[in-house]
Amino acid sequence: MYQRRSVEIRAGIGAARPAADVVGTGLDAGGLALGTTAWGAHAAVRSVSASTPDRYLLVMTLVPQRRWIIPSSVGASGGDAPDGIPSLVVQILRARGLTDADMPAFLTPKLANDGPPMLDLDRAVDRIRRALAARERIVVYGDYDVDGIAGSAILVRAFRHFGIAVGAYIPNRYEEGYGLNGAALRQLAADGTKVVVSVDCGVTAVAEAALARELGIDLIITDHHHPPPALPDAYALVNPRRSGDVSHDKELAGAGVALALARALLGDLAYAVKEDELLQLCALATVADVVPLRAANRALVAAGLAALNRAPLTGVRALAERAGVKLGRVGASDIGFGLGPRLNAAGRITDAEDALRLLLTEEPAEAKELADKLEERNLERQRLTNDVVRGAREAASAIPDAWATVVADPSWQAGIVGLAASRLVEDRGRPACVIALDGQDGKGSCRSIASVHIAEALAQCGDLLPKHGGHAMAAGFSIKAKDIDAFRERLDRIVREMLGGIRPVPTLQVDAAIDPEALTPRLALELAMLEPCGALNPRPHLLLRDVRVYGIRQVGADSDHLRCKITVGKFTFDAMAFRRGDRAEAMTDAGRVDAVVTVGAGRTGFVELELRDFGPVGTAAKFADELVTA
Repeated sequence: MYQRRSVEIRAGIGAARPAADVVGTGLDAGGLALGTTAWGAHAAVRSVSASTPDRYLLVMTLVPQRRWIIPSSVGASGGDAPDGIPSLVVQILRARGLTDADMPAFLTPKLANDGPPMLDLDRAVDRIRRALAARERIVVYGDYDVDGIAGSAILVRAFRHFGIAVGAYIPNRYEEGYGLNGAALRQLAADGTKVVVSVDCGVTAVAEAALARELGIDLIITDHHHPPPALPDAYALVNPRRSGDVSHDKELAGAGVALALARALLGDLAYAVKEDELLQLCALATVADVVPLRAANRALVAAGLAALNRAPLTGVRALAERAGVKLGRVGASDIGFGLGPRLNAAGRITDAEDALRLLLTEEPAEAKELADKLEERNLERQRLTNDVVRGAREAASAIPDAWATVVADPSWQAGIVGLAASRLVEDRGRPACVIALDGQDGKGSCRSIASVHIAEALAQCGDLLPKHGGHAMAAGFSIKAKDIDAFRERLDRIVREMLGGIRPVPTLQVDAAIDPEALTPRLALELAMLEPCGALNPRPHLLLRDVRVYGIRQVGADSDHLRCKITVGKFTFDAMAFRRGDRAEAMTDAGRVDAVVTVGAGRTGFVELELRDFGPVGTAAKFADELVTA
């Protein structure tokens, strides 16, 4: 049966868009001035009068949002293609650094379980097996995001094999905050817990690990976040990023680490029986946590998606149906923009317990009820996100020259600030920290750019941050309101030093320029060979020159997206441009554009384009002539 946040699970009973990369420019001003045109999200042609209202400029000016990086190899045939691989796919993979010999393995990823185990993995397995044999109380303690929830579900489902009742505990973001906390450990100890296994948290929990020892709890930490210099003194600490860890897969999500523990605990035979259900949970977490989709992660996601499409878990089926995601054709983008946000919404708005229940239940009626609840929370999350993003953008406009954007407000909700930080990075091409204030305390979330390791930057501010941790591209922290100004000043200096004093500019890497006649439904099938796509393996960015656009309209609750028809060669496609609704009138006036697009399948199954960026005809030539980066 379930309790609030501490969920008793008995055996056999059911219970983003990534920011643009950046390149440097010597300009100190926030915008870009290239030739006779100002390029950027809020730029306008210089011939327009300075007295023209800003709103008019924003709506009427058709300019690209990012600098297009068009390598000299774009459009080149690149020589003979390996047998069986389409020439455009070969060109893209070569541009991304793969050799011809590496391509077959990349395009057909396979799971592997060779290589040395993670440090402390065997020690963790030994302690859990002793606990199982002695019927000691075990609790899985997970984070409240998709990675922590799905990773916790992996371990709970693995424990079901042994017929042992285990507890699952997900802290409340608002009442308890991120990670292990002393009050929870004391309560678990009072309930008789002897072993706590963390998922997606714990690597910075030095004080909590010491408390666990005092309470007689053997703490097994499984985590994937950037380890601090001083590690917690836990019974076992399983994290592939640890110094001295010789395992091969360093970029696993937290659920990927949990999966490694589950596999070692179950053994080959039992794991084979559970593999499909555990892999689809790992795929959900790996995509939603935006870890690089290469090497082991690519294989895990490919195998997990295959399992999900063959026989989805009861809760995953209900969630997909509620989200309008077509089962049998679920891809990484469906997780990233459909399933993942709904699972995350539980912990962002209130409590993540319902999301965990959904991933554990075997009852269709319960699954439907829980999926409906998550849908309601996701709608609330969308409304709150719009409010926080609007406020964060207004606050950021007051510090246009900052190297790192740091903004705070007491009206913002802690579960939403990470989404707002992502939008600020997209807008401004620099790291952003958005802080939700509650009295004198603040909880902040950071998003970064490729050239700034934000977790390392926060480590240099450790004396101002009671808690902090994360990855190169995303992190979180707590802070006292009185220290925000000092934090803003120091982080600004740190980021400037990391960037070598060269301001970053939002960029978009073009993978290939194609002739209009080449963009056909067959090409879409060929590009699908690159799936699953995501972090560090994005859908290919294809450059189209001088194409017709029509049927342009604003869509979305706030009319902030743009939908249109685009005629390319002999074919006409539906196209969507996210967060470009304010360019609808300018695009209508232009009639023809240069565009960078990705190719996918819409919900109807037909080929659909996403306009990643666009500008007037001649934009591509300008970037190719003036800003070529080979």
